[in-house]
Amino acid sequence: MSYSSNVKQEITKKIPATNLECLAEISSIFENKSMSLKDGVEIKMENSILAKRVYSLIKNTSSLKFGIKYSVTKKFTEHKVYTITLYKQKGLKEFLDSFKFSYLDIIQNDEIFRGYIRGFFLSCGYIKDPKKEYSLDFFVDNEELAGKIYNILFSKKKKIFKTNKKNKILVYLRNSEDIMDILVLMDALQHFFEYEETTIIKNLKNKTIREMNWEVANETKTLNTGNYQIKMIKYIGEKIGLNSLSPVLEEAAFLRLNNPEDSLQSLADMINISKSGIRNRFRRIEEIYNSLLEEEKNS
Repeated sequence: MSYSSNVKQEITKKIPATNLECLAEISSIFENKSMSLKDGVEIKMENSILAKRVYSLIKNTSSLKFGIKYSVTKKFTEHKVYTITLYKQKGLKEFLDSFKFSYLDIIQNDEIFRGYIRGFFLSCGYIKDPKKEYSLDFFVDNEELAGKIYNILFSKKKKIFKTNKKNKILVYLRNSEDIMDILVLMDALQHFFEYEETTIIKNLKNKTIREMNWEVANETKTLNTGNYQIKMIKYIGEKIGLNSLSPVLEEAAFLRLNNPEDSLQSLADMINISKSGIRNRFRRIEEIYNSLLEEEKNS
């Protein structure tokens, strides 16, 4: 099974703690999957995990009569379709009305919020393995529902985004902390701890790589600087001799020739001056070098 299916499997092993959570979960699943019929309400699903969940939720929250069946469709590719039908009967309207939660109900009541997000994820959510990418997606069929889930998560300070993708509206999260918050919210605690461990390891690896790159860049810069300074010093030595330099510049020149790979700070420490002091000496050597190049060019 995919990583996302494993998360859903963990979630569906637990029945919500309260009846209100159950109804909130049913609410979001019905919004995504149900359609009204003359003889009742029908919910079609292509996922057996979701079908079993809907069956248990309805059974736990009502005494209504309903049926479940599956069929095989060959549209695009062959797959099973699970259909749960709530027959037209006494109490059906009251049951449907019991989970008509408003936007304010959802964002202001923690139980409703937990159940609603869980149901939304089970019905149209997809989460990628964090080893590959930090990604939690909701593939929603209509603009109104997409706007609703977007605004709900935005109200909870989540970094949420929305776009269109292949005849669906994609509402998605890419921040690992936000995704982990959703996993805890849905009671997928085993996957939360695994997710957290993966992010810690990835962050440590990234930090190590950044530090290594920084060290390599610094070493490369030091070598490039040293090679350029040696090039200048040798040119000056060939043209006018290093003994023509002032004592402090001659000292710096021979120091560099004898220590080609050392940093400026290391050279400065050797003669007990500051880094800016040794840098100024090489700047003056560079001025002499440039003057000699200009003279050769004009001669």
